[in-house]
Amino acid sequence: MNADTSLRVSLLGPLEVTVEGQPMAIGGLGKRALLATLALNLGTVVGVSRLVQVIWDDHPPMTATTKLQGHVSALRQSLVRLGGQDAVNVLQTRPPGYVLCAHRTSTDLARFDELTRRGAGVRLPEGAEQRVASLSAALRLWRGNACVDVGSAGVAVVAASLDERRWRAMEDLAEAQLVLGDHNAVIDAMEPLVRQWPYRERAWEHLIEAHMRRGDVASALAVHDQLCHILAAELGVVPGQRIGRLVSMIRTGTGVSAPLVDR
Repeated sequence: MNADTSLRVSLLGPLEVTVEGQPMAIGGLGKRALLATLALNLGTVVGVSRLVQVIWDDHPPMTATTKLQGHVSALRQSLVRLGGQDAVNVLQTRPPGYVLCAHRTSTDLARFDELTRRGAGVRLPEGAEQRVASLSAALRLWRGNACVDVGSAGVAVVAASLDERRWRAMEDLAEAQLVLGDHNAVIDAMEPLVRQWPYRERAWEHLIEAHMRRGDVASALAVHDQLCHILAAELGVVPGQRIGRLVSMIRTGTGVSAPLVDR
């Protein structure tokens, strides 16, 4: 292993690790929680106390620090076995804990963040194709819910925030697809999203607008009625102003020709 990136940790789905392109067996839940936490904080020292908390969910054994050192040692041995002696430096000891060397480690999360920043940085409508390209590539990195097999409550909290970034990227992608007239793709993506997360008004807005843009007014209004029922029954509220304006456009037949991109 040289100074170039050679350890890859995939977090956007089940935890997977490769060293020099070779799959690395991670081991039990303790090692998985340790490696996931270090990869989620790539290049940043994570303290021993935090790692103990993440691995044992606030119920550490008396020998927790010793067991943590054992997990670190086992991971280093796996790195060396696949990447050579120098690979031991990828997982470094630095007070008050441990750190994964950012210069030698890559993650799908870092790539996802890079692509979503690139997509968010372009303006609509002129940058619609570029946004679609960047965000489509970002979303293809996902293989399921983040860190789904790690089995740590502490990691699960962070993973949930990553899932939120995924849904937001899906909504950003749908916005650009509406500009390009790819209404069916928007419907295919937003329908399961609102079923899973029924309070995401932006996803509902894109779904309503997609039906409207393809000329299916009845479906657009039916989706709006469904949203109104959910919000009234479960939260006692009505949809926000943007959806209200969109539905008014549908009912009056005005403004149907141009997607709403003034976000």
